[in-house]
Amino acid sequence: MLAQTHTASSRSACRGRAQRGQLAFSAPRPISQRSGSLIQQAPSMAMRVTVAAGKLDSVSLFGGDTASLMGGSQTVEKKKSGKEAVMEVQLSSTAGIDYTVLRDHLANGEFREAEDETRALLIKLAGPEAVKRNWVYFTEVKNISVTDFQTLDNLWKASSNNKFGYSVQKEIWVQNQKRWPKFFKQIDWTQGENNNYRKWPMEFIYSMDAPRGHLPLTNALRGTQLFQAIMEHPAFEKSSTAKTLDQKAAEAAGRTQSLF
Repeated sequence: MLAQTHTASSRSACRGRAQRGQLAFSAPRPISQRSGSLIQQAPSMAMRVTVAAGKLDSVSLFGGDTASLMGGSQTVEKKKSGKEAVMEVQLSSTAGIDYTVLRDHLANGEFREAEDETRALLIKLAGPEAVKRNWVYFTEVKNISVTDFQTLDNLWKASSNNKFGYSVQKEIWVQNQKRWPKFFKQIDWTQGENNNYRKWPMEFIYSMDAPRGHLPLTNALRGTQLFQAIMEHPAFEKSSTAKTLDQKAAEAAGRTQSLF
C-alpha cells in the first residue's frame, strides 16, 4: 500500500517536474508570432525615419551662409556701369594731350560730342600740318603714338561695353576680309540698295542703339587710305600685348647695353 502510494506520488512529482520542464524548455514560437509586434510597429518606425530625413534635408549642414567657411562674408560682384568704367581708364599720353573732356563726354553718354572731340584730338596728335588744314592726311597717322591711340580706344570701349572703338572696328574689318563695302555695311555706315554713304554728321547714330563698331567716325569720302592707316596702326595689333613706343625704346636700350 505504501509502495503504491509512493509510486503514485513519484509519478505525480515526475509529472509536475515534466510540466515545469515543459514551461522552462518549451519550443520557440514561430518567427511570425514572435515578430508580430515588430511588424506592427514597422510603419511607425519608417515614418519616424522619413520625418527625420526630411528634417535633415531642410537643415543646412553648414548654416545659412557657406561663405563663413572661407573666413569671409558672402559677396555679390556688381557690374560696373559705363560711367564707372570710363572713369577708371588711365589718361596716358606721350604727346601731352589732355583727355578729360573726351572722358567726361563718354562718361555721360554724349557720343555726338565725344565724336567731335575725338576728331579734334586726332588732328592735334597728327601734327602741326594737320592742325593747319584741320584734317588728317593718311601719312600723318604714323605720327600718333601707340599710347595715345590706345587711350582713345580704351575710352570708347569702356563707355560702350566694348561696342565702339578703333580696335573693335579693326576686328570687324578683318572678319570681312578687309573688304570695305562689306565692312561699311556691317557697321551701318552705308544704307539703301546702292549702299550709299551716310551723310555726315546728321545721318549717323550717336547712341548705344548703333550697331557694333559704328563709332568713332572716320571720314571715308576722300577714300579709305586714312581709315586703313588707322586700322593698321601698331596700337591695334591683334596681340593684346602691343607695346608702346617707350617700351620698345627701353628694350632696345637694354639690348644695346647688354652688348657691352
